[in-house]
Amino acid sequence: MKHKIQKVELFIGVIIFLGGLLTYGLGVHQLLPVPRPDLVVYGTTLIGIILIFMGCDIFSKPTKEMQILENDERNIAITNASLANAYKVTLTLLVLVLFALIFMGYMSKVVFFSIAGVIAIGQITWVEYSGWFYISCPVIWKSLFRSVFVHTES
Repeated sequence: MKHKIQKVELFIGVIIFLGGLLTYGLGVHQLLPVPRPDLVVYGTTLIGIILIFMGCDIFSKPTKEMQILENDERNIAITNASLANAYKVTLTLLVLVLFALIFMGYMSKVVFFSIAGVIAIGQITWVEYSGWFYISCPVIWKSLFRSVFVHTES
């Protein structure tokens, strides 16, 4: 699973990187209806390079000791806990920066809805993979159903 995601990152990174260089080489970036078409080349090239570096880990061969440490349950629990805390901090800071930029007047509608969409996708992914929705929501719906539709006479 890990290598599949890294292969996809590497492939998409190469495509975006070559696409960015190709738009500059063919001069297509001058025809794009954006305020700064020269930044399209820099942006796509940088995004491609970042994705390529993220996917390059598939070429490293872990040693036997590294595989044992990676599959250790205690290390997995520590890693999951640290990732959960990092996600909470990142999400909190992202929301704070989003509202700070809105109230300072630096945020356009496109950027706002792009960042809000990323936050929403992150939350939906967290709910889906954590299993929280399937565990607690039926209980919540049953209790709401009983309180609204089932009347007991006392």
